[in-house]
Amino acid sequence: MFKRIFVLILVLLAVLAAGWLAMRRSDIPFTSLESRYSTDESEFLTLPGGLVVHYKDQGDLNAPVLLLVHGFTSSTETWSEWLPGLTEDYRVISVDLPGHGLTRVQENTDFSTAGLVEFLKAFSEALRLEAFTLAGSSMGGHAAWVYALDHESTLDALVLVDAAGLPIEESVPQPDTPFIIKLIRNPVARALIEDLDPGPMLRNGLAGAYHDQGFVTEDLVQRYSDYARAPGHRHTMMQLSARDPEEEGRRFQELSELFLPVLILQGREDRLVAATDAERFHTLIPGSELIIYENVGHMPHEEHAAESLSDLRSFLARVYAPEASEVSPAEEAVAPL
Repeated sequence: MFKRIFVLILVLLAVLAAGWLAMRRSDIPFTSLESRYSTDESEFLTLPGGLVVHYKDQGDLNAPVLLLVHGFTSSTETWSEWLPGLTEDYRVISVDLPGHGLTRVQENTDFSTAGLVEFLKAFSEALRLEAFTLAGSSMGGHAAWVYALDHESTLDALVLVDAAGLPIEESVPQPDTPFIIKLIRNPVARALIEDLDPGPMLRNGLAGAYHDQGFVTEDLVQRYSDYARAPGHRHTMMQLSARDPEEEGRRFQELSELFLPVLILQGREDRLVAATDAERFHTLIPGSELIIYENVGHMPHEEHAAESLSDLRSFLARVYAPEASEVSPAEEAVAPL
């Protein structure tokens, strides 16, 4: 009896091992990815620490600057629907974060929000950006608002698109954490799945990001999967997914001390970041503007591109209007009656 059970266990382990081996996927070299996904607008720079960064710098070099920062597992392509309507009047820079898109990752890369803020600081200094509007989506939005706390004097304005980073409010219903994120937060599971085909995981995650499932195309899943298989990028996914959200969001109370123009855009049907978080950002940040889009998920800049672009352009027109430079939001807040 025990011998039969032992044999069955061995057979089961063999089947599991065979399945695991069958699902493993090798890295895709950056040379292949660049050939497939780089465009005429793609540029690369090497930061002082040796990190090779992919970015796009479009529009009038003498116009006000916008720096666009994508979210978890995404890349510069996420802003493609906004770009034609922004480059007419602005210099628009979009960048792949470390371990994303065509940007490399190093052994000592800091995946904390503070580390991403330092990356954005080093990148903006490398491009000699003296003042700009910083826009961030999801995880990129989290990095953007922490950047604003640390380097407010370098910013003209801040745009948060379904931004992450606020601690959970127990009294408020929260979106369900995707199964794959729960799995990745387990260190044993994380080690087992890091080298596997990321396609199924990413397909599941993308399905949760869009309210309109028509956006989850085979080409989209393939691009996300290919970027994830860049050298070191799957490890980046694991490390970012394993971050402690409570620890990462500990600075949120400082938002009440932020005095610059802030636009908050949010999809009502976001299943990754609750719409109530956008309302909390609006309450926390003095003078901020909030727009919530009905029947839109986590990516309003893609799923509701035309309307969100129009709202952004209206906001930027106010930020960069000639009279806007005469009185700063901070001075206006303390101006005598």
